[in-house]
Amino acid sequence: MVAALNRHRLAVAIVAGSVVTVVLLGAGAVWLAFYVADNIGAPGPGATGSGPCTSADSVNVEMAFADGHTVHACTRDRPSCPNHTVTVGGPNTTSISQLTLSNQLRSSSRRYILFIRTEFAVPSTAGEQTLRLDPSFEMPGPVSGPPDAGTGPRAEVQITPRDPQVDGAMPQSGTLTLSSSHGVVQGRIDGTFNLGPFRSDRPQPSPFWSPAKITGTFTCNE
Repeated sequence: MVAALNRHRLAVAIVAGSVVTVVLLGAGAVWLAFYVADNIGAPGPGATGSGPCTSADSVNVEMAFADGHTVHACTRDRPSCPNHTVTVGGPNTTSISQLTLSNQLRSSSRRYILFIRTEFAVPSTAGEQTLRLDPSFEMPGPVSGPPDAGTGPRAEVQITPRDPQVDGAMPQSGTLTLSSSHGVVQGRIDGTFNLGPFRSDRPQPSPFWSPAKITGTFTCNE
């Protein structure tokens, strides 16, 4: 009788353990699926720090919208902004280098992805230089410095909201000012989006979320 009772208890324990294992595996699979879906197309690492953006954040930008409200977005830890070598196709394939930064930012309302790309590599130590924001440039040719002395070197800035993620917006005009010292790059963003003035008697510009202006500073490691 005692042996039969022990076998029954053992069977119940095995069944209970199996149920718990299945539940944990199912919860893990759900979490993994959510994590993958949430991070598709999003660069790492995620935004760090908490609370309002302050001078302690390595990236700190302000977006001003046409209706007058502003949003601050930032991340505490210093992001990476390496000079990437890319291959340009065509009749004569060549390789060039560009500085790029791609990182998530936090804000009081949602997360954002900030993307920055320059037209040429930034030396590990260099004086301040101002680049004009021009989203029309796709892939520059090989250069050892500023590619166009007449109009100045170019850069691209893009801001993309998440939660949920929608299409990003790029400033149509403005400047990106950069300097570097021993592999640490400091920059200032001052860009304007082409939205037109806000008017209550007409539909909002598309995309509605897009800001009218973006300003801010960042520090990153090459």
